[in-house]
Amino acid sequence: MPPTTRAVIAADSPSTAAAGARVAELGGNAADIAVAAGFVATMAESLLCSLSGSGFALIAPADGRDPELIDGAHAVPGLDPGLRRDPEALDVVEYPLPYGGGIRIRIGRGTVAVPGAPAMLEETWRRHGRLPWAEVLAPAVELARSGWPASKTMSGYLALVGPGSYSRQDDCLFCYFPDGRRPPDPGAPFRISHMDRTMEQLSREGTRALYEGDLALAFDREMRAHGGLVSRQDLRSYRAEVRRPLTLRSRGWTLGLNPPPAIGGAALGVLIGWLDRAWPDGPAPGRRARLLAKAQLALLELRSGVIEAEDFDDSIARALLEDSGLLPWLPRLSSPGTTQISVATADGGLASIAMSNGYDAGIMIPGTGITCNNALGEPELNPRGFLAAPPGSRVVSNMAPSIALGDDGRRLAFGSPGASRITTALAQTWAWLAFEGLDPEAAIAAPRLHVDPPGSGDGPPVARVEPGFDLSGLDDGLAVVPFPTIDMYFGGVKLALRSPDGSLLGRADPRREGAVRSVD
Repeated sequence: MPPTTRAVIAADSPSTAAAGARVAELGGNAADIAVAAGFVATMAESLLCSLSGSGFALIAPADGRDPELIDGAHAVPGLDPGLRRDPEALDVVEYPLPYGGGIRIRIGRGTVAVPGAPAMLEETWRRHGRLPWAEVLAPAVELARSGWPASKTMSGYLALVGPGSYSRQDDCLFCYFPDGRRPPDPGAPFRISHMDRTMEQLSREGTRALYEGDLALAFDREMRAHGGLVSRQDLRSYRAEVRRPLTLRSRGWTLGLNPPPAIGGAALGVLIGWLDRAWPDGPAPGRRARLLAKAQLALLELRSGVIEAEDFDDSIARALLEDSGLLPWLPRLSSPGTTQISVATADGGLASIAMSNGYDAGIMIPGTGITCNNALGEPELNPRGFLAAPPGSRVVSNMAPSIALGDDGRRLAFGSPGASRITTALAQTWAWLAFEGLDPEAAIAAPRLHVDPPGSGDGPPVARVEPGFDLSGLDDGLAVVPFPTIDMYFGGVKLALRSPDGSLLGRADPRREGAVRSVD
């Protein structure tokens, strides 16, 4: 058996972090640790991610090879001509969620996209792991059999949204609301029926079981019978893609970011690049809140005009992160503002994995325990409209798993869940960490500000703000929504840091349950 790997794992649940720690004790490297944690997260954090979800892994090998990004974004279904893409024939309903001030989404089988997270996890292991596949999946297999304590994040979210969006299918409703009305209490025993058989099958057969085998057949059967689009042809055609990360220099660090066709990395890089060049020195009452708000307003404009455009590609993204792409926007910033697993090992390996299941479709694949995504039903992921993208293309993603390599030898993996708040949560954490010199715990806990476009009509943009900001510098043109405390709406940053001397530190955002495990 290989010697124990010294590692730190920051994740969204204790079960997820514990799975990573167990694989570190078996001698797994950063990729093995993150992949093991990722499969456990699809159960322990099944409202944030699932085997039907999407995901990205950014890996920096310990041997000094260049970092690479494994893209497991959702794909648009519809390759089977026998399944109609007519919206009227699909199982799709609009549903209001009382989350972050209220949002409207689409749910149902017609909003389910082709899963990418399982393929991403297996490709990450295949390219970078060193333990046998069965050993990496063993924690997930055992947890699927035994169950786990319901997390505070899951229980709180379910209590907020209620059973309505889960009530269209008994399998899904009674999984998350055992009596049909109330979610499990935090810490209560929780288990997903049939998931034990599914994880055992994945351990034996690999993810081929989901993309070509019995699980693919079950997926196809449910979609075909009840107004969905994902077919065996869609699943069989899916591949995780390996890409070269975007890079950005910032305050003595080289950041590695999620490249196109995902938009999260480019948006994060642009926002950090602007803030880096405009951040005020010394005491600046009101100026930081104003800068953050103006930068986010400018980013909304850049996203709608460039980043979310149909022709946005890798060359455009890299040009945006050059001085020639960043500097023209700086006058706008001055006056007249999912789940994440981060792993660092003592030998210098880094793994940053982000996964998402959207807001869930309110549907499970019968007999499998797999909770379906609603990626086609999230307006921000479908800027061209519902079903406007061609079958087989990637669904837009805000996910931004990131790494940072310091000139002084520090190595950092970080990221956050949070939909449109991912970019702003990470950029603000980076600002407090790299620009202000706060320690990681303080940088993550610092208050956050997030600007959204007008909800409807011609109203003003909305700035949602946690307590602790001096808002005196905000423009009158913003509608300010103060939050009474820090809130999970503003993301949940996870950070794993390896110092030049080999010491390790991990931190998890207090806005969500979070968990950090160290293995010495």
